[in-house]
Amino acid sequence: MSDASGAAVTAPAAEPAPRTDRLELLQQLNGATVGVVHKARNPKLNRTLVLRQLQVPEWLDDVDELIKRILAEARAASALDHPNIARLYTGGYKGFTVFLTSEFAEGTNIKQFAASRNLGIADLIALGRQLCAALDCAHEKNVMHYALNPANLKVTSEGALKVLDFGLLRDKQLYSPTPAKRLESEHYLSPEQLKGKPITRASNLFSAATILYELFTTRNPFAGKHLGEVDRNIAEIDPSPANIAHARVPEAVSRVLMKALAKNPQARFQTGAEFATALEEAFNGSPGRSAAAAKLPPSAAKPNGTEATPAKELSSAPMKPAAAPAQTAAARPANNMVTMPATNASPQAPKAPTTTTTPTTTKLMVVRSRPASAPTSKMPAKILAQWKLVGGIIAALFVVSAVAISLNHRSKIAAAAPEISRPEQTAVQGEKQTESTTPLPSGVAEPQTVVSLREVQPRGGRVKTARGGTAAAPAAVAEGQLFVSSEPAGASITIEGKSLDSWKTPQTLGSLAPGVYQVTLSKAGYASETRSIEVTSGNRAALDVKLSPTKATLNVGGTPTGARILIDGKETGKFTPAEFALDPATHTVTLRKEGYFDSSTNLKLAAGQSMSYAPSMTAAGRTDNIKVVGGFKKLFGGGSSEGMSRMEFKTEPKGAEVEINGTTLPKTTPFEVQLEPGNYEITLQKEGYKPVHKSVTTQANQKLKIEQTLSQ
Repeated sequence: MSDASGAAVTAPAAEPAPRTDRLELLQQLNGATVGVVHKARNPKLNRTLVLRQLQVPEWLDDVDELIKRILAEARAASALDHPNIARLYTGGYKGFTVFLTSEFAEGTNIKQFAASRNLGIADLIALGRQLCAALDCAHEKNVMHYALNPANLKVTSEGALKVLDFGLLRDKQLYSPTPAKRLESEHYLSPEQLKGKPITRASNLFSAATILYELFTTRNPFAGKHLGEVDRNIAEIDPSPANIAHARVPEAVSRVLMKALAKNPQARFQTGAEFATALEEAFNGSPGRSAAAAKLPPSAAKPNGTEATPAKELSSAPMKPAAAPAQTAAARPANNMVTMPATNASPQAPKAPTTTTTPTTTKLMVVRSRPASAPTSKMPAKILAQWKLVGGIIAALFVVSAVAISLNHRSKIAAAAPEISRPEQTAVQGEKQTESTTPLPSGVAEPQTVVSLREVQPRGGRVKTARGGTAAAPAAVAEGQLFVSSEPAGASITIEGKSLDSWKTPQTLGSLAPGVYQVTLSKAGYASETRSIEVTSGNRAALDVKLSPTKATLNVGGTPTGARILIDGKETGKFTPAEFALDPATHTVTLRKEGYFDSSTNLKLAAGQSMSYAPSMTAAGRTDNIKVVGGFKKLFGGGSSEGMSRMEFKTEPKGAEVEINGTTLPKTTPFEVQLEPGNYEITLQKEGYKPVHKSVTTQANQKLKIEQTLSQ
């Protein structure tokens, strides 16, 4: 044994507990899925800690690289210093054994703590805030948690949360839980983890939301009887709202949880603080801005519920030339500010008790601030009448000016485009227009944005008028628009050799000078199409093109989801379900997922054809716990044989190697092994003889005999 720094360890028989140069091992902790974990004590520092030993398989080709990755992840996590994170102290290795020491957290896991204390929603949200704070601290240093679940969350008797196992790399060569343990932890994975994608902040927050959902409702949102069902629930099925799963969960809190459990990482909360705040505000029943407004005095709120501007900031504003009914000191609010209800205020908006109403044409008027004790004087009626007269004259002048400007503008447009004789074809200069002489294709929706193309000129530089004649392009000629659509949508648009990444069908191209344009549409998997289209003055032309496919479409699915997809023996980087655009040919499609046999087939695809491939993959039996049976029917390594199956191998000649599900056994025939019930692919091979392949399925407490004569 070695300590965390890699020093060799001996355990004298005289000592009551094994010791290292620096550590005394107190007891082995159960439930570890990565390595062996001991509770230990550092006598020099008189500190209790956790010692974890990871045995890295030395037969791996990249064993040195794996050890470096383990220590690099641990080194990054050792920088985390937060009251809700169990500190990682030291790390090292000797040979192929890695040692990590970390803080020992007293307490029980979060599920046991919540059940024993019968915690309410408010207390659980408080624990959730501690969890979110720990995740934010780690994420700021680009440290992710590889297996966030309730077992890794300890709560002390005082209610302080500790997140364990930050910096513990979960590699398939190290992570070997029992089927029951794997099923227990599978419920807390995110959809992207099931698909083999890198773990991100959003992944950790999804796991945190799953834990909180379970604490709130006492049931897991993705519960299933087996791994395939759990994986499908996580990747494809939206869970029942928390308020449906348990009546004590408020509907507002349930909505927050559902957002945090969105399948799309971008649709979730992006930080733990954002998630925790949303939970608290939902539970309290009012957002922060409403709580702030509630602290204001009644006269400081506007009728629409927003915060009013303080009176002393408005007191310097000039008096508006609009009359308002005089108020007495008794009727005026204490802050000397008069607020008027907006004419479009909603019926539900709260009304200030001291509000004075005016006709709907009157705008908000603020009275100058004055001391509350100052007497209120009324404005003389004569002055009021004068102000009313002045205001009326100004309003009349404004209306007359606006009408004159509008008429003048319309006359200029009519002079610039005399060819348009029909009144319904009125053209508006610039990027707006009211009518189109060419209707849109049936079933095509017009986008709201219009792309300006003033720099694009028609072919030949000539202008087409609405009547079909040609003339030199005058500066004042009204521009036109072109609506471009395609089937399928999303094709790139090139007009007169110019294009941008944002020009995708359907798209409206505006500010085009009248003339004939050449438009090319292109999309991956389809043949490019080029069309000539005429745009006339002040009108909109429409172009709709059906693209011809040059590739076939292949949809790859199957159960379970998250299988790696290989096409023609090459990794695609995608996981099921996924869609591919492939050249017309015969392709070999292979699905590969840990714990399952490969599923492979040949598919012949034609141009434009759409095909689906969705096999049910066969689960492979475990090979990490195969035990060889000795001559006296005792198992090497011990262990119970209840519920296991046996397999006896004999070959002629003897001495053949046996490979089970890709794992070569350490003995040669004849011999007998004990293994779990399941599906197995077996290969018998001996130098100088042809290999033999067999597929077998074993049942509990069943014994199979495999006898084979090898041929040269």
